[in-house]
Amino acid sequence: MFRKILGGVISALLLGVVACSDDNPSDASIDSPESSGTPVVSGESSSSVAESSSGDAGGSAANVASSSSENVAATSSSVIANSSSSAKAPKNTAACMWKGTDEYVPVKTGLDPDDKYGAGYWYNFGDSFKGGKSFIEFPINDDDQLNEWENIVRLIGECGGYCGAFVLDRGSANEAYAGFGFNVAGVEDPMKSNPIDGVREGNISDWGGVCVTYAADQDVYLELKADSANLYETKLDKSIDMVEKCVTWNELNAEESSKHARSIRLKMKSTEKMTGHLTVSAIGKYDANGACEIEGYAYVIPDGMRNFLAGTIVLRSSSSEQSASSGSSASGNCEAPQTVSGLWNRLSNPGSDDRVITGLDNGTETSGYWFSFGDEESGNGKVVYPSTSGIDYTTTDQVFDYCMGVCGSLEFSKEGYLGVGFHVAGVVDPMDDNSLVAKANISSWGGLCVTYASESDLEVVLTYAQTSGFGDFSRMPKTTLPKSIELKTVCLDWKNYFMSGFSEVSTTFMTSILFAVQGEANTKSRINIRGLGKYSEKTNFCSPGEDVFVSGKLGLVIP
Repeated sequence: MFRKILGGVISALLLGVVACSDDNPSDASIDSPESSGTPVVSGESSSSVAESSSGDAGGSAANVASSSSENVAATSSSVIANSSSSAKAPKNTAACMWKGTDEYVPVKTGLDPDDKYGAGYWYNFGDSFKGGKSFIEFPINDDDQLNEWENIVRLIGECGGYCGAFVLDRGSANEAYAGFGFNVAGVEDPMKSNPIDGVREGNISDWGGVCVTYAADQDVYLELKADSANLYETKLDKSIDMVEKCVTWNELNAEESSKHARSIRLKMKSTEKMTGHLTVSAIGKYDANGACEIEGYAYVIPDGMRNFLAGTIVLRSSSSEQSASSGSSASGNCEAPQTVSGLWNRLSNPGSDDRVITGLDNGTETSGYWFSFGDEESGNGKVVYPSTSGIDYTTTDQVFDYCMGVCGSLEFSKEGYLGVGFHVAGVVDPMDDNSLVAKANISSWGGLCVTYASESDLEVVLTYAQTSGFGDFSRMPKTTLPKSIELKTVCLDWKNYFMSGFSEVSTTFMTSILFAVQGEANTKSRINIRGLGKYSEKTNFCSPGEDVFVSGKLGLVIP
């Protein structure tokens, strides 16, 4: 009757990427529009070497670190606008080659139609060959059960593009730099982990230039790599809003070199230690009116929500735009939902115990673990945990990190209840699959505060059944939380649960707390439980400005 979410641990591993750069330790000639067309010879700040920490040439894996970096306090709720033209001018969407919201990993350059050479796949590079210590920190933990590109799909799904925190430290080099990019025609042998001379050249002169849709809290440098040594760059100004900048080959002084291009890259650089954040959400061929239409707005993850994500700029759908930048509700100062989420608080404690901390465990350490119900014995349907482009998230870490809570798609095969819940005190005998559920006294809680989102009315049910079947919900204390596609925090005392004739005595022998949705046959609904706490009289809660259904990707589930 109920099914536990599988336990698991995801280590902070390297985010693997194919080494697809032909960069070498020779000096690079840089043509920059900022220098009025005069080539500047530089072997340090714009070296075309993309190194790993081992010194291997080619695009490298960037460190995934769990420690926090400099955080950005600013937020933005601006809808994407094309910075290259009037907002009323239509964009040439046929020129758009890649959008993060499509979750298609390679940029469709047109120079590798059979995907034989790995053209358009993202790779990372840094300054280690020059003695630098810079790296890129990613906002996801790598899953070693998935391959490199499946992990990159997860990254793109998290950010709505390719994103990361740039931690710059020049070490013994003259200048620190790190970045990511893609090869326009791929490499001769994609199976090699670090090809040195295998990057293929391609004629992209017909593109006319390139359009980049991005958001960044530090200046970014757009580069065109051609031949084995020539590098052309221009600065893209920092912008917390998601903007599209279009640059012609002529502006880069690279009209001839674009006929034998190798890669397009974006990087941050500095002579001082610095941390910056960059998200690239679209790449297109040049058009004066822009190339890519992106729905949504740039949102900066603040402190205290998911600490390892703080400062990351993510693309959120326009439908979830709330008072993210103000940090307060319309009625004045507000309370953070975390202040009433002492039992379950995935928002600000990622990686902590993946269970509700009830404080009432019976000694078996089995209390508080989430499970789904109504989907096996009853035949009502099934609870489907998140999946993106065929990648199933089935362990606790994966589900909770993806949802910033516990979330799922409820798929009804017949009329009935589906949902998630937890045991307050655990089970009597952990070694027995059919063990009775232990009872506990939750009267001292006074009630519950729930931070949630649900596409249907959500019933919070207090059950006293000690067996796997919960029985008739109409015969149990419960209350109904109204459906809300925006994150909502509601605190209700136990009196709201006893309207059907129960008294507070009922809370002295509870076994489980369920979050249930009643659905009709062949329908679907989605829920996300972000926080739980004991009753509080607080009523005015802040809206964190998050897309509670993770940009709608809960709809991409495997039946």
